[in-house]
Amino acid sequence: MTEERSRTPRRVPVPTRAFEGGVDAGTDLLALMQGMLEAPHPDFAARAAIWRDQRAGLISIAEAQRRSAAIGAVSAKVSSCDSGQGRRGASRPPIARPRHERPSPNDSRQYAQPMATTAARDDRLTPNAKAFLQVLRARCGKGRTTSITKGTAGNIMSRSTRTIRRYLIDLVRFGYVELEILRNSRGLHLGLTVKLTALVAPFYEEAKGVARWLAETPTAEFRPFEAVYDPMRQGVTLLSSKNQTQTISSLPSVESVVTSRFAARGRLLREIGARIVPTV
Repeated sequence: MTEERSRTPRRVPVPTRAFEGGVDAGTDLLALMQGMLEAPHPDFAARAAIWRDQRAGLISIAEAQRRSAAIGAVSAKVSSCDSGQGRRGASRPPIARPRHERPSPNDSRQYAQPMATTAARDDRLTPNAKAFLQVLRARCGKGRTTSITKGTAGNIMSRSTRTIRRYLIDLVRFGYVELEILRNSRGLHLGLTVKLTALVAPFYEEAKGVARWLAETPTAEFRPFEAVYDPMRQGVTLLSSKNQTQTISSLPSVESVVTSRFAARGRLLREIGARIVPTV
């Protein structure tokens, strides 16, 4: 009985003949592969036609390689468009709305304090980074420090947190802000503490800036008290045409004022002289 058993291992498939009626579980694998080869892929057929032309001398090798690569790229692009998915099977992001169709910003009473134009003239910063620096200046108020999170900044600027992170990296790299992580008593991160540097503040807020301005200003231009003090008349302060307006602006008005003053004085003297009785 043992000699009658087959010596073929059980795991090795035994090819069987195909039935004439059609494909069945016992269909020969070689017959299936022959059937598959009868209908090649369209890309394979197109590449084969290209290389046949190259073998016949109709096109060069470079042209054949270019056409063959173009066939694969076109088929991949068409398949990705049909499926509606990008690389790694992820869905494509929505198409951004045109700028003129985006909603207007919300009403706000927030305004920025005086700041230097150094950042506005810095070509290393993007326009949105400069606008974000102005918003930070407005949040600081009269000081130079504010607390904010990247999510809140993203809602204000209508940008993602990753974009806000790029803005902060550029502002820190070029010396406009200083960042510090805001933590609570347990050490949990609550946000960021943003501190504006001297490059953002106007020059007159620091004594060094004012001193540098006075040192660089020529003496002929810096004469604030030249039209106010008259050395010929000690102790007399004149009106300055730069700081005050002249109430008496024409010569006829001055003459009328002087005439009326002397006329009143003459009337007073006449009344007093009429009351004095001469003595004999």
